[in-house]
Amino acid sequence: MTRLIRGGIAITALVAVLIQYATFISGTSEGVALATLRYFSYFTITTNCLVAVGWGAAAFAPQTALGQFFSKDTIRTAVTSYIVLVGVIYHVLLAAIHDPQGISWYANHLLHTLVPLAVFLEWLFLSGERTIRFGHIISWQVYPVVYTAYTLVKGAITGFYPYPFLDVNELGYSGVSIQLVGLIITFMVTCAIFVAIGKLQVRLMR
Repeated sequence: MTRLIRGGIAITALVAVLIQYATFISGTSEGVALATLRYFSYFTITTNCLVAVGWGAAAFAPQTALGQFFSKDTIRTAVTSYIVLVGVIYHVLLAAIHDPQGISWYANHLLHTLVPLAVFLEWLFLSGERTIRFGHIISWQVYPVVYTAYTLVKGAITGFYPYPFLDVNELGYSGVSIQLVGLIITFMVTCAIFVAIGKLQVRLMR
């Protein structure tokens, strides 16, 4: 049952990414290569891809190195915190300025609502033994830090920034720096909450 649920989550994330990609490509006048580069510049997309690969490996190839890697409680908790923040940040900061239409509306809610919620519930109830510690929080910031650095470097070259709070053209580097401090704090607090939930589960099980 656990593998079935993880497989369903992986397939849902993959289908949502592909549908959104198709609508994104069809709605742009840029070349496919440039549009693809821009599409995979969004944290939402890269994180849903991470869920598709990770949960898919854990479901369909659990004995492989990749499947075992994504079966680790530390890795699953980190990715769960990322995808939950995808949903929270979208609904709190971005939903008001984003109005997808047609099939893109459904893909958008799969990416920002259904997948984050499903991953959180699966993590909460089907993770098994808890091994996470507060000391893991720092290492969990590698992914968002690398993503941010990549986004700023690419933005400096192309002039494209996927999110308003990372837009150096509008905010300048000082304004973006302030936004980044808030985001880092948000990530670390979120990760700390997940660790606290995990520790509470261990105590309740005992």
